[in-house]
Amino acid sequence: MSAPEHRWPAGAVVTGAGRGLGRQIAELLVKRQYQVLVTDVDGDAAETAAAELGERAQAMVVDVRDEAAVLAARDRVVEWAGRLDVWVNNAGVLFTGPVWEHDEQQRRLTLEVNALGTMNGTLAAVDAMRSSGGGHVVNIASLAGISAVPGESVYAASKHAVMGFSLSTIADLRAAKVKDIDISCICPDGIWTPMLHDKLDDPGAALSFSGKLLQPEDVVEAVAKVLDNPRLVTAVPGWRGAVCRLGDVFPSVGMAALPLVTAQGRRVQKKMLKKRAVSPRRSRRGAGR
Repeated sequence: MSAPEHRWPAGAVVTGAGRGLGRQIAELLVKRQYQVLVTDVDGDAAETAAAELGERAQAMVVDVRDEAAVLAARDRVVEWAGRLDVWVNNAGVLFTGPVWEHDEQQRRLTLEVNALGTMNGTLAAVDAMRSSGGGHVVNIASLAGISAVPGESVYAASKHAVMGFSLSTIADLRAAKVKDIDISCICPDGIWTPMLHDKLDDPGAALSFSGKLLQPEDVVEAVAKVLDNPRLVTAVPGWRGAVCRLGDVFPSVGMAALPLVTAQGRRVQKKMLKKRAVSPRRSRRGAGR
């Protein structure tokens, strides 16, 4: 698809930006001269991140499950910057382990933050962008949105929802002759962020460690690339995306390979545990990005 006509950057919103990957994406946008609204459910983390990023950043407490809060963030950045150019849906949670061990509250939280939160942010952004000359929505999905992930079933369901929603929404926009709004999905492998920091001794998270564990900078680089050249789906790294798609096309083959891949992830987890300079903390079953 074609990128919108070049113009000076104005407003941007990043959800889940108080720490980790979201914080670094916000930094990228500040460096690109956007006025960035740093949002997070943790108000202290958002305030700290915004203060560190300087005068081009402001903080706001936003629970992405709450449509009214998301719309308020959209309105605030438009009032502050004059226009919304970029919205990055990054907020996410992860619970690991066999799916039957997750209670209703954990299932609901995962689906509402990861899937409904992305829907709320995308629709709020699209509404503003349609009346102001276009823009770009970047949704941080996952390779878990492409294939099966043992130990992360509800998370995978939520990320499959993100992918289906994002691609269908861009199809709706194009059918409505809207060509100046882009949606890009970034699908990373496991990222060494707070979401995984406490999961080195968690067998349910093994698949996230089975490839070359990504650093946040790897994903930020992918975001930078799609901001310059919008792309519907970007897997990070690309070869893992190809493997996941192959497993999706041939499910029996993918299922047969999963025990081997999971075993590799467990080996990586154990190796990282041994290298830890401090005693590992007790694993939390849920964590944010």
